[in-house]
Amino acid sequence: MPATVRIIQKTGAGGTATDASGGIRFKNADNATVDLVNPMVKPASGSDFSFEKWLRLEVTGGTYTQITNIRAYSDGANGMGTGINLWAKAVTNYAQPAEPTSTSGFTNFFSYTSASPLSLGAGPYTGNGEKGDHVVLMMEVQSTASGGLTATETASFSWDEI
Repeated sequence: MPATVRIIQKTGAGGTATDASGGIRFKNADNATVDLVNPMVKPASGSDFSFEKWLRLEVTGGTYTQITNIRAYSDGANGMGTGINLWAKAVTNYAQPAEPTSTSGFTNFFSYTSASPLSLGAGPYTGNGEKGDHVVLMMEVQSTASGGLTATETASFSWDEI
């Protein structure tokens, strides 16, 4: 039986884990609640950055032998509209999500595709629990954005398993 996995979102100083498989909301708060509280704001000039979203693969069961080559990627097309950007980086050790003031250290998430994914660790990983690096995502709303709710986008995760 293959590994049973879920994607978790970690928040707070201690890294409280929440199942993120149903979606995440980029906002100006460090929580995993998918709601319209603490919205991103279209600035008069410059950019508004969301709090970071720390996501990680968690194995919850199955009879697999090992997992290797954990990866995250997009479909390669930003469908959120002009002036809305999604940034990503891989980080080994968890740190409480912050609200960055720039994109320094991040890469455009839509540059990661199934053909060229973001590596989250080669492994091998065994047993249950969190596996690989965290993918840290951050949204940027620029003054050129239209405003309002953005379209939904999908982040995909893949791995090899035996």
